[in-house]
Amino acid sequence: MIADAVIQKHLVTASFALTLVEGLQFLRLDPPRLRMAVSVRVVVVLLAGALAVGSNGELTLNTTSDGFEISFNAIKFKVHSCMSVTKTFVPKPQIFEHSSADPIVWLGSGVANFSETHGMFQLQDEIIDKIPLSDYTQVSTQPTLIQLTLQSHLDPTLTFDLVVSEVSSTQVDISTRAVYSREAYNRIWVRLYADEDERVWGGGEQYTYLNLRGRYFPIWTSEQGIGRDGGVIANITDIDGNAGGEYYTTYWPQASFLSSRRYSCLIPDRHYLVLNFTEDSRHEVMIHNDVFRASLVFGASLLETVQAVTTHMGPQPQLPDWVITGTTIALQRGTDEMLFYYEEAKAAGANVSGIWIQDWSGYIQTYFGHRVYWNWRWNGTHYPDLDKVIEQLRGEDVRVLAYINPMLIEGGDMYEEAKALGHLMTDAQGEVFKQDVGGFLVGKVDLMAPDSLAWYRDEMEKNMLNLGFGGWMADFGEYTRLDMYSSNTEYDQEETHNLIPVQWAKCNREVVENTGQLGEVVPFMRSGGLGSSTYQLLAWAGDQNVDWSFGDGLPSTIIAALSLAVSGMGVTHFDIGGYTTQAPVLVRTKELLLRSAEYAVFTPVMRTHEGNKPDHNHQFYSDEDTLLQFSRLTQMHARLHPYTRSLLQDLQATGTPVQRPLFLDFEGDAGSWDMSYQYLYGADLLVAPILYKGDVTQTVYLPGGASWVHLWGDGTAVSGGANITVSAPMGYPPVFYRHGSTWTALFQEISQEFGSGGRWALKQ
Repeated sequence: MIADAVIQKHLVTASFALTLVEGLQFLRLDPPRLRMAVSVRVVVVLLAGALAVGSNGELTLNTTSDGFEISFNAIKFKVHSCMSVTKTFVPKPQIFEHSSADPIVWLGSGVANFSETHGMFQLQDEIIDKIPLSDYTQVSTQPTLIQLTLQSHLDPTLTFDLVVSEVSSTQVDISTRAVYSREAYNRIWVRLYADEDERVWGGGEQYTYLNLRGRYFPIWTSEQGIGRDGGVIANITDIDGNAGGEYYTTYWPQASFLSSRRYSCLIPDRHYLVLNFTEDSRHEVMIHNDVFRASLVFGASLLETVQAVTTHMGPQPQLPDWVITGTTIALQRGTDEMLFYYEEAKAAGANVSGIWIQDWSGYIQTYFGHRVYWNWRWNGTHYPDLDKVIEQLRGEDVRVLAYINPMLIEGGDMYEEAKALGHLMTDAQGEVFKQDVGGFLVGKVDLMAPDSLAWYRDEMEKNMLNLGFGGWMADFGEYTRLDMYSSNTEYDQEETHNLIPVQWAKCNREVVENTGQLGEVVPFMRSGGLGSSTYQLLAWAGDQNVDWSFGDGLPSTIIAALSLAVSGMGVTHFDIGGYTTQAPVLVRTKELLLRSAEYAVFTPVMRTHEGNKPDHNHQFYSDEDTLLQFSRLTQMHARLHPYTRSLLQDLQATGTPVQRPLFLDFEGDAGSWDMSYQYLYGADLLVAPILYKGDVTQTVYLPGGASWVHLWGDGTAVSGGANITVSAPMGYPPVFYRHGSTWTALFQEISQEFGSGGRWALKQ
């Protein structure tokens, strides 16, 4: 009701009126106690309304010798062509292909066990039985609705109605109605048709693979893990705390995906589920439930499909000028040190518009490093005169930002108040559940309970907005164990776990919206799920290693941004230089910091982080040369402001993500489809960050169908559809702009000002 209702608000528009049987609530799960009813209906909907192109869709049922096919010719697809395309791509219209040997629905039962250590979850899922629904009979076939009954000879009492309902030329519902006497079924498997060469992207925020095909992805919010690639760091952290992670562990898993067949599938079930893309002929979804709901959103192109999903979910509103123009620098350890390094950066020419002090509430030293004291009130001893400093800096058009999460440290006054008021999650006996988060114990605010959510929202307004903060890192949201209980009993434990990140986003959005500061104050978050993009203003990629590893270092932030882009979250950024430090094995170098910063120039928000062990990491202020190079990059980012603003306006108006994969704009270019570590920054800038230590050249793929100009070159336009190798010394990231762009004058000014001979040129 709380989080899902908002998704419903955006998805169920006038053009997306749900007329399905029995008053289906589209993105809403019934409370657990009602799921044992004799009759349950599940619906899959091909959504409508966002894309008014082409004629009405055509929903068809074709019987075969041993089953059936259900297809949907959604719209008149656009035909793309360019020099690098060898054949015209026309996606097949199949939704389902069913046979007795390969049925599309299976029902079964199992027992799961989730264990948690510092936000990392280990799942053991034992399947007791899995029954294929191989037999079928045709019930009704109409131009916009197909209803079939699926049965299994293994359980004659089990009857499953499948309903596929066309809502418009671009959307359809698919539902199942299960009628049976047993209550033991708690697993469902549904198989959608797939082509052998089909690509799949999305899944929320993934880090290791952009194309998800060939792998499975559990949808369960957790820490992303440290290492994640099976290397030395992952092995160390697995031994020391089970924190190594896997290729699929993520703060923001989302039960959705984009198919190269120009549709997006959204599955609004909050239970544990697995998106399985390992088979050539099917995409299988397994859910800890006995029902299945989804939405297939079709577009005339991949870009229009993503635009439709983002718009339906609710595109992110405009960010203020200050956060996209200047750079936000991370500083700590009290008022004097914060002002010292700010003045030093300003004197070096840095364009600073934000100072992020995560330890504003105090600090505690643990084995993991310098940690914030989780009592979200101003610590006047640690930061004397902070209120006056915030006001003074505001006069210089600089905002001070803070840090918060939904957990309170035991012994802090906020913890004691929340405990007395009943605002913390409890154990089975009704006592406050205390979690070890790495050196201290905390209680978690019960964000699922309306009264507790309102209390925390009011505390944030009083303690943060009234002090004058311009934004904050809204951290965590992933740590809810299955033996933690909310006073809101409407959802079971699995649903609660996956819903809390959405509720945390809702809380932060309401804090700024209710006080009239939307568009001025900027919370940024790492955790999420389906529905989070409805509330979030800005995402960040989380806690990457301070290294070059593709599993959990700098390169993984590109995959993170692009997978979120096709999942409905169109504006993201990352910690410059990474976060997770494990000295002496893993420390940030000067090269990594500056390569990371030059890539961040071509993102909406440029923000540093000192890391969990600042003294072991190279910082922007570590030496004079670093400070000068960093200052130059902040000025470059500021010069891009007019272009960045136009991208954010486009996101809000059309749902077009700011950073996006090449194939969204160049779908007809076969070479663009598998480019995972390059991205478009808007339609007119192509960015290919340096991702290997010591590299001073870069081979860049230029999409076909356009000509491109190297930002640091001689102005010569190069035809796309080929690779080109360019020099990339430090401070000159591999960037190309589209020949003939309306922003050519701005790009040329940046090239002249920051290139060889310009005001901000670097001495090589």
